[in-house]
Amino acid sequence: IGLTKKYDDMFAIRDIDLDLGAGDLFGFIGPNGAGKTTTMRIIATLLEPTEGEAYVCGHSIYSHPKEIRRCVGYMPDFFGVYDDMTVIEYLEFFAAAYRIHGPVRRKRCDEMLDVVDLDFKRDAYANTLSRGQTQRLGLARVLLHDPQVLLLDEPLSGLDPRARIEMRALMRRLGEMGKTIIVSSHILPELADVCNKVGIIDSGVLKENANVQDVIQK
Repeated sequence: IGLTKKYDDMFAIRDIDLDLGAGDLFGFIGPNGAGKTTTMRIIATLLEPTEGEAYVCGHSIYSHPKEIRRCVGYMPDFFGVYDDMTVIEYLEFFAAAYRIHGPVRRKRCDEMLDVVDLDFKRDAYANTLSRGQTQRLGLARVLLHDPQVLLLDEPLSGLDPRARIEMRALMRRLGEMGKTIIVSSHILPELADVCNKVGIIDSGVLKENANVQDVIQK
């Protein structure tokens, strides 16, 4: 509600209002520097706004950031993988960080590899994966603690056409599971057949925020 982030005299975002429910898949569209990542980082409690308030799963970003982090999975546009870890070791490392222990941890990692269709790469080194496979591994990582809200910052960037189709299909499946997803992109048609709601942001201002068909007609 009224999210604003200001650096000296420059606004990164200004008066952003979003209202999303369970199962909503929100396409956040805008050019580089428009404010997409800033908004996501505030929702993920990684950045504090200059003004405004945000509630995630009923928790305030100011008073309950730890509770929010338990119910949010944030995948940045670029993230590193460890050179000397296999795919399954990478997931188990992060599952341990989420305090998932014992047999439950291996079971959860196996389930997430299955969800993102990456089980055939479980013993491959993480740094040998293609860009599309790395994105799917990143998605498996943020799903480990079963978050209700997913923040996906340009997950289709740099993917080949087949990998884009696979990633969009995966996002649809997650939406059908009742998760609330915010996914950013430069291009509206890229997300139009996946999202039910769309917001167009430019220079920190949310120009459009409506159902996807209404925005396409405009």
